[in-house]
Amino acid sequence: MSNQQIHELALRLLDADSENEAISCLRDAGYWSDPKSWRLFGDRDGNYATIGNQQSRPEAALVEKLINSVDARLIGECLASGIDPESPEAPENIREAVARLIEHNPTGSGGLLRDWTSVEILEQSRLITVAITGTKAVGGNPCITIVDQGEGQEPGRFPETFLSIDRSNKLRIPFVQGKYNMGGTGALKYCGRHGLQLIISRRNLEIVRNFGPVTPTAARWGVTIVRRELPTGGSGSIRNSVYRYLAPVGADEAPERGLPLSFEADSLPLAPNQNKPYQKALSYGSALKMYEYDMKGFRSHVLMKGGLLSRLEALLPEIALPIRMHECRPYRGDEARSFENTLVGLVTRLSENRGDNLEDGYPTTAALQVKNERMTAAIYAFKEDRAESYTRGDGVILVVNGQTHGVLPRTFFERASVKMGRLASSLLVVLDCSELSVGAREDLFMTSRDRLSNGELRKAIEDELEDLVAKHPGLKELRERRRAEELDKKLRESKPLEDVLKSILKSSPSLTKLFLLGQRLSRPHRGDPGTEGPGAGTDLGAFEGKKHPTFFRFFKQRDGIVLSRTCEIGRRCRIRFETDVENNYFNRGELRGRYHVEVLEGDVEGMELDHTLTLHNGVANWSISVPDGLAEGAELTLQCSVTDEALVEPFANVAKLRLRHQSERGHSDGERLSRADAEGDGIGAGGAGGVSNGPGTLRDAGITLPTIIPVREDEWLRHGFDQSSACKAVDDGGSPKGATSALTFYINVDNRYLKTDMKDSNADAKALEAKFIFGNVLVGLAVIHDLRTHISDASAAGDGVGEGMTAKVANTTRALAPFLIPMIDYLGTISGSELSLVARAGDEG
Repeated sequence: MSNQQIHELALRLLDADSENEAISCLRDAGYWSDPKSWRLFGDRDGNYATIGNQQSRPEAALVEKLINSVDARLIGECLASGIDPESPEAPENIREAVARLIEHNPTGSGGLLRDWTSVEILEQSRLITVAITGTKAVGGNPCITIVDQGEGQEPGRFPETFLSIDRSNKLRIPFVQGKYNMGGTGALKYCGRHGLQLIISRRNLEIVRNFGPVTPTAARWGVTIVRRELPTGGSGSIRNSVYRYLAPVGADEAPERGLPLSFEADSLPLAPNQNKPYQKALSYGSALKMYEYDMKGFRSHVLMKGGLLSRLEALLPEIALPIRMHECRPYRGDEARSFENTLVGLVTRLSENRGDNLEDGYPTTAALQVKNERMTAAIYAFKEDRAESYTRGDGVILVVNGQTHGVLPRTFFERASVKMGRLASSLLVVLDCSELSVGAREDLFMTSRDRLSNGELRKAIEDELEDLVAKHPGLKELRERRRAEELDKKLRESKPLEDVLKSILKSSPSLTKLFLLGQRLSRPHRGDPGTEGPGAGTDLGAFEGKKHPTFFRFFKQRDGIVLSRTCEIGRRCRIRFETDVENNYFNRGELRGRYHVEVLEGDVEGMELDHTLTLHNGVANWSISVPDGLAEGAELTLQCSVTDEALVEPFANVAKLRLRHQSERGHSDGERLSRADAEGDGIGAGGAGGVSNGPGTLRDAGITLPTIIPVREDEWLRHGFDQSSACKAVDDGGSPKGATSALTFYINVDNRYLKTDMKDSNADAKALEAKFIFGNVLVGLAVIHDLRTHISDASAAGDGVGEGMTAKVANTTRALAPFLIPMIDYLGTISGSELSLVARAGDEG
């Protein structure tokens, strides 16, 4: 083909918005059915085994493409600056690369989008773009084109870059995300039936001049297209799919080693402009187009609430460089509709808080150390009904260099050890794991970077996170405030329902034995011992933290004092500090705080103990895991130092811990937390399972009398209900006075099965509604009792301690809803004669 013909083929393939159109272009050029023109992807016959075993969701696979574009931009800027990316002069990490190469800050400090101006973000976002084209029909899949002005590649190197597998292209470049050289191949299986992906690229000529090599195709554009060849029948046929790419140049002389097509052109119209794709001419860079990409739940307008943009921002919460998203499909009212926006990542989006989505005082941060690995957590508490468009069910996001590598669902907050079910739909924890060692990262994450491995490190991290969230004073205060705001209006209305429930429980000897009939809480408590400190006793928004601390000392103690504390072996020791620094001190972009714990004296001198340090409104809570195996009476001297680059001297606090064996009940000396805090928010008075043989403790699983709240259809959205939902149970943990549990049951009294029974029955509608309410409460109590009685068994089985209580109650009552009232009505009318017939039939059987 001539230069002009290849040029025209490249543009026709770029304009094609379906697989059939692209295939038609290739047929017209004589390539589609010519086996000699197609080379194996990665030069590997069984490449589907690698390509097909990556990301489990299409949006996670798409993220890898975006990460490759970010890497290409940073590498391109590095090379254009005359720096070899693998040399000692290159940036050591992504943040430093952005600071030095994009912000042109020679010190390498900064490098976070959250610190950029909107003008800077917009300018940089236009250098990486995503255009959505093609169909918006129901069931149809659009095309996605990603364009970046990065380093670009010359045609002769396509097989070693875009089209390679398991090569070490970027392994020795410290500041890029891509390490495994999968080339973003996980996206291929989501590209229509034929797996078509177009690649057009040209090397930045400034890089060629700086580093070479000057080859015959160094200044030319390259073009190829990847396709999936499905298995065919008959002898000698391939048994699995295989991916190949168009490489006809030289294929006759070197079978299976041909090269992609190339052509000369000063520039190509690759980048979009507003809602028009392929408008802006680029003289170098890369364009990747994925045909009929499976968008699953994201086929609507990509910029709308809950669309692809918001999902990508959750998967790239602190992306290194901004990306401009363009919706180029036709929609009604395009004149008034926004069709482009910038992907900046969830962290940057929330740091602006333009929509007033977060509660005052958030985000708040915590520093963790687990198995000698350091991490930082940012806790976001959304105002009610504001989180869904940002989180989509995520509870904890584990992030490396701005990209999500694994997620814990929001049911994490419902675990018995956490008891934040009331806030579950309003919370998000972003755990920055960028400082993990290579070995720890490999142990924690799958190489697909979209899910977690199961192992000791994951379990230890989850344990620390559970303790961090459960004991966080700000979250406990928010939980109780939310409960108070809701129940203050409902308590008087629900009093008759609770009185009837109490009578039901008392009427049955077995239920009386199973459940401790606690006192009804007249109103939720408003305060919490953990909220004392500089920001306590006032509205959360009243605390104004300073950029750098002027003090960081033990709570209500003078500077320089050595704190003495008795701690129990194998349990956590909690020590509180007071300070005047802002909440995001440990997780902000510039001059972030650091803390270090050192064992100065003791049997474990030099050992790194697992611990967390949470910071909220002037109170820092230090939680230390005291290891097993130490002798009673042993002493440990620990020093906790807090510093940042602006402080002349760190704040150092020394604590001496004297160890003793665990007691059945009671507290460590000087522990000024509530009983629930000291016992880890155990279930019932005796901890897990509510069973203890200690003197004066409960022997049965105790549950205070729950609050019952009917829910009507206009409140479904708030509670996550639909027409088939029946019951939701929320556990707000024990009260400071030692109540065993504080349960609230929400009953969907507009359930469709209940409404049908009311319509078709001659019985009193109010009586049927009451049966439905109490039936669901009893079923819910039974599920919770079973979970708590067998909590140790669930833990041993690896199911997570109490995880999903709310979900288990919801699923069980949902399944029983159609049968509940008929079961209650019929079983209550069974006569003695009918029971005799059943017994006689059983004997005869």
